[in-house]
Amino acid sequence: MINPPPVLKQLLEEIENTQVVIMAGGQGKRMGLNKPKPLIEINGKTFIDRCIEYYQANGYKNIIVLLGYKAEQVEEHVRKTHSEVKIGKDPDIKYVGKAKALKHALQTGTVDKNKRIIIAFPDDIFLDPHLPTKLLMHHLQGLKLYQIWATAVFAQPANYPYGTARINQEGIVEEFIEKPKINTPTSTGIYLFEPPVYEIILETDLNTPKPIEFEEEIVPRLAKNHKLYALTIPGDLWIPINTQKDLEKAEILLKTQRYTFL
Repeated sequence: MINPPPVLKQLLEEIENTQVVIMAGGQGKRMGLNKPKPLIEINGKTFIDRCIEYYQANGYKNIIVLLGYKAEQVEEHVRKTHSEVKIGKDPDIKYVGKAKALKHALQTGTVDKNKRIIIAFPDDIFLDPHLPTKLLMHHLQGLKLYQIWATAVFAQPANYPYGTARINQEGIVEEFIEKPKINTPTSTGIYLFEPPVYEIILETDLNTPKPIEFEEEIVPRLAKNHKLYALTIPGDLWIPINTQKDLEKAEILLKTQRYTFL
């Protein structure tokens, strides 16, 4: 067996030292389906299976699925299809959110505090099969050059889900554009966190009477302290699925895109 070159060997070691945390606690209500969102199927494969296999295809083996809504149902499915994956559950409180869920996972040892994590969501489809590898390589570059603690993936331009208008001083609409592309970096929800970020996450108050999200508490602090790096991808490579219409669009794209492997 031929030994890999040093650069590739180092990358494989970094992948080995990276956990993938899939936040799979969502509901399918907005899609009109009475089932957990991770179990919704797209082209014959559930969101959760597709997400797990996406990262596995890039060499990630340390994958953790955090469950919330109908956790037992999702857990039963994952244990049948991917028994090698580690399962964690949201804290037993009324208001959770991603930050509280991750704090609970850190406190219970579900997530290793000594290894970095990639935060992923099963209802986001990415058409670049190599994105998880590119993300880690880009993050390691930022770590070396700028001593960052985290990297976020942005899409640009991104599809704006509403109609927009150009309105004159008299209130007359001079131009109307339905769902335009906006040339602003838009967060895709994928984050890569180094262990120092966990100290910020552990400050999250589990008793706060509302869900706490990364975007509210964690990411703004990282940006303010210049500890957040950015990886920007073409907007057409990201398909967030929030409605039945989004699902139908994604199914068509996945059938026609030649450079996807899932």
